[in-house]
Amino acid sequence: MHILLKNGELKRIMLEAIEKAGSYRKLSKSVKIPRSKVWSYQKYNIALTEERLDKILEYINKKISDVNIEKELPNNWRQTIGGKNCVKKKINNGTLNKQLTQSRKNIKKTISDWHHQMKKENSEKYHLLQYNHFKKISEYKFITKNNEKVRNKLEKDVADLLNSLNIKYQYEPIVKAGNKYFFPDFLIKKNIILECTMWRGQDKAVKLRAKIKELEKEYKIYVIIPKKLERYYQTIKEHIIFSEDLKRLLIDLENAT
Repeated sequence: MHILLKNGELKRIMLEAIEKAGSYRKLSKSVKIPRSKVWSYQKYNIALTEERLDKILEYINKKISDVNIEKELPNNWRQTIGGKNCVKKKINNGTLNKQLTQSRKNIKKTISDWHHQMKKENSEKYHLLQYNHFKKISEYKFITKNNEKVRNKLEKDVADLLNSLNIKYQYEPIVKAGNKYFFPDFLIKKNIILECTMWRGQDKAVKLRAKIKELEKEYKIYVIIPKKLERYYQTIKEHIIFSEDLKRLLIDLENAT
């Protein structure tokens, strides 16, 4: 901590200490404070460390009252003031925005490099980290009979149906197809994927088609939708199962094993 005494108090203390020691040099040697600092403390009303003030007061066998203290400052007060002055200077000369923009670019590049390196060196771990982050910020609004949190009512209905048929499943597991990783809605029998969607629009079908193209190298894929959305998913109709027909499909799959 640094102490700033009220105007005149530091000079009075220093003059008494110098008089006792006989000179600046002798006082400096006695209290182990640099001579330049001893001179400055006597000349100017500046803040000094609590440790140095205690040394000087102990030397003259005096104590100081709180009423004579103007301010108590943290040890980094000079850096704080210097930082604020630096910011003001950069604002005035127009370089602050340029520096902030460059800093953002550097941070963005660092993050991009990390993503690239993780994907290359440990792809599975990278995708798990990304997916865990995604799950934390996603909304899981429904609870299944297995007490799992799922995203929508269709996923809940599918999970509950699987449970009622005693079919073991994994919800949003990590699976690999080729050299890519995916997180399908459900995985059953180790090689059958169930994707659930209630999205009204053909853009979802386009995304699913690209996903299926990779996954079908290793898995059998069914996309479960409500029948009323059939017109949006014509491009992947060979994979479509209406939610109303899912129970029959699952029973057939069970009987086939």
